Amino acid sequence: YPLRRQRQMCIRDSSLANIEFTEFNFRAVATSLIERLNAIPTGAASADDFHNIIIGILELIFYPHLINPIKEREIHDGRKRIDLVFDNAAQDGIFRRLSENHNIPCPYIFVECKNYTKDVANPEIDQLAGRFSVNRGKVGFLVCRSVDNMPRLIQRCRDTFNDGRGLMVPLVDNDLIELLNAYNDWDCQPIEQFLSDRIRAVSYTHL
Repeated sequence: YPLRRQRQMCIRDSSLANIEFTEFNFRAVATSLIERLNAIPTGAASADDFHNIIIGILELIFYPHLINPIKEREIHDGRKRIDLVFDNAAQDGIFRRLSENHNIPCPYIFVECKNYTKDVANPEIDQLAGRFSVNRGKVGFLVCRSVDNMPRLIQRCRDTFNDGRGLMVPLVDNDLIELLNAYNDWDCQPIEQFLSDRIRAVSYTHL
């Protein structure tokens, strides 16, 4: 993305104000991503378009912590595929704490994208859990368009976590739009707070 190169330019040349390179372009990119996301219909016919827009959104809001997205990564000699895989390059923040403080292996972060007209349920959760392993990692996002009952979905993800099968973080369109609208290119705190709250909801059994 051009924005990534602009960020790197700003880091290299501190004499130039951040706004000269980033503010207008970042807002333009974020707005464009929201518009494109909203324009994608649900259903199998638009699944590839949904996967592609999710790559753009997640790469933007999670950079530089998650990098190098790979679409439809094959595992088990091609018998299974993961919709998206990111390298976990975090030097700090939640993606680092999951490994160091919570002892959850996460060298890679997995993403399953479901462009469904209906709610995701246990089969989709089991599908993502089946991609986890100690060597590949046990953290991923389950991204779907909307859910009628987010607390119920979080409870299903919590059940999987409590069974030791991995940490799944559910995200819907409205979550992604909120993050794109709130995120400041030079302040990751809105992303950090959102993820910390959502992960806490999934992993803390007393909530």
